[in-house]
Amino acid sequence: MVMVNSSAGGTNYATTVNRTPPAAVPVAYPNNAMRAQAIPNVPHILICGGPIHNQATLIPVTSGDAGGSMGGVSSGTVSSASQNTNGAQTVLVGGSATTRMTDPTIQNSTNAPGTGASPSQTKVFNFAA
Repeated sequence: MVMVNSSAGGTNYATTVNRTPPAAVPVAYPNNAMRAQAIPNVPHILICGGPIHNQATLIPVTSGDAGGSMGGVSSGTVSSASQNTNGAQTVLVGGSATTRMTDPTIQNSTNAPGTGASPSQTKVFNFAA
């Protein structure tokens, strides 16, 4: 799916492995990032009512992994940021690559690779490489 990301909605999903009390046992948790909570860095271009996202857009808080309150095995964080790690390098907006629903993400800081799970909108598509 090549639907362009925006703050109009949608989610990113990853499975993060966090250390779980009391014995710091590594357990897999779902990690969800709501694109509507993103800090848009291109606020003047709207897609279906929400600012468009590019590779520099950051979602500061994720949810779902609070049970692993001793932190992620790689990052040491809980419910930390989500950001796209790749995008359409030939379609720049705000000086950075436009991101699409299935472009890869990194979530809970650097703990878990993920991807888009649901679209922000269904009107604007980007088929660029």
